[in-house]
This record gives sequence, structure tokens and C-alpha cells, in this order.
Amino acid sequence: MMRQLSYLRPVLAVLGFVWCIPTLSVAFTVPSSFTLPSSFRSTNRFHHDSTPLSSPPSSTTALFGIPKMFRWLSDQYPDIINRQLEEGLAPDLQVDSFYLDMNGIIHPCTHGNAEGEIIILDETAMFKKIFLYVDRLYKLVQPDKLLYLAVDGVAPRAKMNQQRSRRFRSAKEAEMTAAEVIARKNAAGAKGPKKSDEEWLERRFDSNCITPGTDFMLKLSIALQKWVEFKMKADPFWQNGATVIVSGPDVPGEGEHKVMDFLRDSREQYYQRQQQRNDNDADDNNDEEEEEKILWEPNWTHVLYGLDADLIMLGLVSHEPNFMLLREKMSVVMAGRGRNKYRKKKDMMEYTKNDFEVLELSSLRQLLALQFRRFDDDGALNVDFDLNRVVDDFVFMCMLVGNDFLSHMPHMEIDGGAISMMMSTYIDLLPEWGDYLTKKEQIHPQRFEQFLYHLAVYEEEHFKRRGFEENEPGWKLTADAEDDICDFYGEYFTKDPTPEAAKPANRKGAPEPPESDDPNIQASGNRGFRRQYPTVRARSYRDFYYETKMGWKASDRNRTLFRRRAHVRDYIEGLHWNLNYYHNGCCSWDWYFPHLYSPLCTDVVNLHEFYEDDDNDNDGFKSFPFELGTPFPSLAQLLSVLPPQSAQLLPPPLGELMINPASPLTEYYPPDFTTDPNGKRQSWEAVVEIPFIDADILLDTMDKILEKDKTGESPLLTKGERLRNVRGKQHVFAPPRNDEEEEHNGDATTSSPKVNAKGSNTAKVDA
Repeated sequence: MMRQLSYLRPVLAVLGFVWCIPTLSVAFTVPSSFTLPSSFRSTNRFHHDSTPLSSPPSSTTALFGIPKMFRWLSDQYPDIINRQLEEGLAPDLQVDSFYLDMNGIIHPCTHGNAEGEIIILDETAMFKKIFLYVDRLYKLVQPDKLLYLAVDGVAPRAKMNQQRSRRFRSAKEAEMTAAEVIARKNAAGAKGPKKSDEEWLERRFDSNCITPGTDFMLKLSIALQKWVEFKMKADPFWQNGATVIVSGPDVPGEGEHKVMDFLRDSREQYYQRQQQRNDNDADDNNDEEEEEKILWEPNWTHVLYGLDADLIMLGLVSHEPNFMLLREKMSVVMAGRGRNKYRKKKDMMEYTKNDFEVLELSSLRQLLALQFRRFDDDGALNVDFDLNRVVDDFVFMCMLVGNDFLSHMPHMEIDGGAISMMMSTYIDLLPEWGDYLTKKEQIHPQRFEQFLYHLAVYEEEHFKRRGFEENEPGWKLTADAEDDICDFYGEYFTKDPTPEAAKPANRKGAPEPPESDDPNIQASGNRGFRRQYPTVRARSYRDFYYETKMGWKASDRNRTLFRRRAHVRDYIEGLHWNLNYYHNGCCSWDWYFPHLYSPLCTDVVNLHEFYEDDDNDNDGFKSFPFELGTPFPSLAQLLSVLPPQSAQLLPPPLGELMINPASPLTEYYPPDFTTDPNGKRQSWEAVVEIPFIDADILLDTMDKILEKDKTGESPLLTKGERLRNVRGKQHVFAPPRNDEEEEHNGDATTSSPKVNAKGSNTAKVDA
């Protein structure tokens, strides 16, 4: 009983705290210094017409983290973007829907991304800070119709790999921080037995607990629902405000993608209702009643809060005409670090209106329209000019510089000028194509291959530059020694067919050729390289890349050709998964990119061979099939993404699987690991070299424990631990608006975006 009541302590403490937050307004500026790398080309493998279609200027600017995309935008469109950003939210702007990616609030409100500090766990104080900040943002934006609070739930398997890497790295950094803090404490002469240090460390806040399925997130979910219900009764602003929807960590999906799913579903239901009314010739009263049930209309203004630059892409592909992004200035968030290290860090509760910034995606759409205005003339393309298709292609191109699901193509980086280079290439090729690169989740393989061929011109010079920067002779090897017909192939390189050894890899799951040793493959004649790598028989930077990054030896000729081809297929499949995820929602919960690195651009050729089973012509656009599958249970996700240092965040029988040497999962939880900078300057950009989880083994092992808990004489899990594994639904809270409606307090738990705004619906939570 006491363990069950412990869930209520932070909830009850939070409900005793009432805030009155003044309304704020927003303005901001964006730093603007960004140029592009010098033009370069490799002439040994490209036709006479392969000179870069547009030569980007030079740059030495080092960018890092979230600012990259914003910085590129402010450099690409400096006059309009910077001026519009400085204006912030206009005082007379009417916002209809306000969406909060809650994890962008939870992290800074609990540990503030603090470096070199140990945060002591105080759930009540943390919950209060989270709710206070939500209240502040709500009264800042003042949406009329909807406030949507989206907490990250179980993510698709494709995202789990990135989450796993991030949590392993943060656990390692936390161990180092703890050791440094204790050393400083002891050096300062602090007295006390060693046991006090251990007790102190046990009370420290492990940021990995901000993961669906933990005790912390269950308490936060319950407290959030109770708090919203309390505000609906006690705060006049909330009572007369918007409908509130809470999608907690027990609802599968990433926070920002829950928002996009809600938008798509609401829009679809709106037009379905419109069609039904037209078909039924409904009267005006029925029309009004139907419209109130759906929280979307064509001309509504949407504002999405979040720190993730990927929100720009999601907002663009929504094609909403009035869509804005709200976030804190990066100079405020990064105060005390990097280029802002001399700026005093402010507490979040002290932020003023001048600490926020806004990006109107409609302005970005207008700027893209201006950039492509010449294609709007009759006859410029074989199809009608469609700005939405251009926007979709732009988002697709940005996938090549990497995201949470796919690593970037090796020579394609934002701070290396990749986006500008792709935009220039796209504009030059578009008249020749007469049509677009993508159609929603579909890709035109021939156009995409030609597009990549022109980008591949820069690949060899990129690695040559890396060779000098990293003092790595392997990157300096040229491709001149690759003179076999199987080395370069494809329609735009040599017109040679795919090598026979590689062709089976066009189909997923094909068996590999046996290991072999080709005596004709000999190392480059570069003396410096041969001295440093006497056993590596790489002839070029390409051979060296696959041998050092993937472990595929150039001398193991047939098997390496097969693996490189399979690598390309996996990458193309990943691009299709990404397009589906952005346009339609998750098409497969089980798919993931099974490699730490992406293929070289020069290998992404003969793409039509991957689609031979697709008989649907569809103007040349092709798609990949996916099986939807089901999301991982919350505790299975925890087991998938947490490092062994955070085993205490799992129920003991499951945490034991991480640290017990006899566990069938022990190989997936190395006590130590290496990271590969891979040409990056920032430590958080390094590739974390840990094994991928085998989902079948993990789920089978966990199911056995859960079955034993259910059928055994003595249960292995407590009631609260089982509750952490239960899938939930989103909760809808409609404001009372007047005393009569306030008396009507019912259960409005729902998984649908439809809401009856006439009733006072508040979620009833069973704690």
C-alpha cells in the first residue's frame, strides 16, 4: 500500500501550488555567419558533363547541434528570415492551436542539460517547474481552440537505436561527472565517511529516467493529468481557454509525430464531415454541431513549441498555410557553453519575452516560391508547378544530411554546405526532369540516381580534406587505382551493370557469398598508408571507408561487393521509411537501419533494380513495402535503450538482465564502449559503437519473465511496475466556460482527435 501511495506524493504536492503567470510576447534574432566549402570536383570517374552544376563558395564555419538548420536558413534568406524572426509573435496574432513537444520542457526543467554538476532528485520540485513552464507558455501564446501536450511515448525501432546511443553516452558522461564532483569535494576537505558519497550518488537524478516506462514518467503522467484537471477548475484563464489534450508517455509515438498524426487525422475527419454534410444536405444547425467536434479548420493558425530542428521539416510537410515554430533563443539555452560561454545562464523561470524566437514556416514557403518562380511559367515543366511538391523534395533532400533515423551520407553535412549544394543541383536538374523527385512516400529512382551522381562529384575531395584535417592517409587515397569493371558501375558512371556477386543483394535477406581472398586486390602504392596499415589492402578512400567503418575487407572481394550493395538497399529502404513517417505516420514500428554508417554516394547506383517487384508504373515513382507491426511494450523499450548504469530504472527482474553475466542479453550491454568522431568536432556528434539489440531475443526473454510474474506463486513485479507497461490513451479536457458546464465533469479519455467542445470533459485518472 505504501508503495502505491508513493505515486501520489508528488501529484498532491503539485496540486497545492497555484500560479498566476503574466502574459508574455515574443521576439528574437538569429546569429548569421555561414558560408560554404570551396568548389571541388574529382575528374577521374565522371563524364565530361559532370562539372558541378553550381559551385558553392568557401567556408570554415564550425556549427554544432540544433542551430545548424536555423543558421542555414538565416544565411540562405538573410533579409526576410532574420527580420521576420526578430518580430516574433505579433501582438494581434490569433493562434488557434498550440502544440507542446513536452520533452523539450521536461529535460531543461529537471536537469537543465547541466554539465559538470550532479542534480539531486526532487520529483515534487521538478514537476512544479515543468507545470509552471507549461502554464507560462500557454499564457504566452494564448491559443483559442486547442492546447496539445505531447510527451514522448514508445518510439519506432528506427528511433530506439539513436535513443540507445544517446543514453549510453549520457550514462558514461554521468559517471565521469560524478567521479569529478566527488574528487573536488574530497579535495576541498569535505568530511564524512565514504558511505555518505554512495548515499549521495544514489539520490542523484538520472536523466535516463525521462524514458517511457520508468517510475518517474508514470508519476509525471498522472501528475500532469491531475494538474490540468485542477487548472480547469481553479484558473480563470484555463476555464475560459482552449480544449486541452494530453498525450502521455503511455501513448506510443514521439511527441512531435503525435502532433503530426493528430493534425492529419483531424484534417481528414474535417473533410469527411464536409463531404457527409454535402451528401446528406444537412441543415445549418447540424453543420455547426459537427464543426465543433473537430479541432481543425483550413485557415487555423498553428504554433508548435520545441527545440528540435526537425520540427521545421515536419511543419513544412504538413502543408499547413499558417504554421509557426516557437522556441527559446539558442544564445539563451546555450549560455555558459561554446560561443556563449561568457553569457550568464538564466533560470527558465526568469525568461522574458525577449528570450524566445519564432519562425513562420509560411515565410519559408514564400521564399522557396520566389526561388522557384521561373518554373511557374507555362511549359517550364511537364507538369503543373506545385509548391507543395517542391517543399516535399526539399525535405527529402534534407534527409541526406542525416536525422534521428538515418546517418548522413559521408560527404553530405549541413556545415559543409550540403543543403545549398543540393538546392543548386536540384534547380539545375528540374527543367531536364520536367517533374519532381518524390511523390509523398514515393521516389523517382532514375532522377534520384542522376541527382546523386552530380553530388558525388564532391565526394573524393571531401575525404582528401578530411585526410589532411585528421592526418589520416587512408582518406587521401584517390580512386585512380579502382580500375576493375566491378568498382564503378551504374548508368551515370560507366553504364556497366551491377556485378554478379552483388546482384542477389538487391533483395532483402539474400544469403551472402562465402569468404574469399582475391589476390588481384592489392593495397595502394602510397608509402605513408602502407607503413601505417601494413595489413590493409585498400586501394582507395572507398575501400578504406568500408574496411575501417564497416569491417568489410577489400580483399574479400565478392562478399564485400554483396555487402556494399545490400548496404545501399537498406539505405534506400530507410529513405522510403522516412518519407512515410513524415507524410503518413509510422509505416513500420519494427524497421530500423541496421548500420552505424551510410553508404558512399558513389555506390548509390542502379536504383531501379531495387524496385523490380513493383509493377505499378505511377509515372516512374516507386515505393517500398513495409509491415506495420506493433510498438514495443514500454518496459521492452526501456530494456532496449537503457545502459547497464541505469538498470535501477527497470523493475529488478528486468534490470538484472542487463548486469547478470548469465543473462541471454548480456552482450548487448557492454560496460564500456568506444566512440568514433567520424570527422566531427563535437563529442555528442560521435558515433557510439555499441551492438544493435536483437528484438526477438529481447522480447522473448522479457515475455518469459512477465509470464512467470502472472502465473507464478509469488509475483515478480509490483502493481505499479505492471502499470508502467500498460498502453494508455490521450486525455481530453474541455474548459467549463461557465458555471453550468463546470458541474458537468465526466470522463473524456479518448484516442480520437474529435472533441465535443460544448461539454466540460476532464480526464478521470485511476491512480
